[in-house]
Amino acid sequence: MKLTTNTYRIAILSIALAMAGCSSTLVVPTEDRNNTSPRVEQTKPVVNDRAIAIPLPEETVNQSQQSTAPLTTESNAISVPISPSVIEPAQQNTAVIALLNEANNYSRQGDLRSAQTSLQRAQRIAPRDPQVYYALANTHLTLQDYVLAEQVALKGVSIVQGQPDQLNQFWNLIAFIREAAGNTSGAKQARETASRY
Repeated sequence: MKLTTNTYRIAILSIALAMAGCSSTLVVPTEDRNNTSPRVEQTKPVVNDRAIAIPLPEETVNQSQQSTAPLTTESNAISVPISPSVIEPAQQNTAVIALLNEANNYSRQGDLRSAQTSLQRAQRIAPRDPQVYYALANTHLTLQDYVLAEQVALKGVSIVQGQPDQLNQFWNLIAFIREAAGNTSGAKQARETASRY
């Protein structure tokens, strides 16, 4: 029975290690053999600054041994890398670039509705392109549609997580939108948020 339990543990740990990658840290519980009754020592998992601990399922040691304590979730934890804190922006689609240029030309000519239409088409093509959201929020701001401008800018904030420069730009835009709408306290909060990036 002990062999089966150990084989099961090794299989679980091997799978978890393969899933976690080579950079993860694995904590293996150790047994204290100095006492007459065997017990499992509690060890804290070592977690590096770019990993989180994911517990393995709890399992018990052979019941035929005297008063053997079950392994805890904490002692079975392994480290798994998490996503990086800085994310590089994706390369832009050529159709989106053309629509952004078209919207820019319409804006210069004072045709804001046509600019808005071009930007909405670009948004359908590339729903995760922050430049489209920034230009569209600016267009709504110029059209004095402050509620929609802020909604679009906040959507842009959600897209650029992990990109400090773009987060700063979006929060400054939100501050400007709120100020134009007469929300001075909201504008101040947005500027404070922008200053963190």
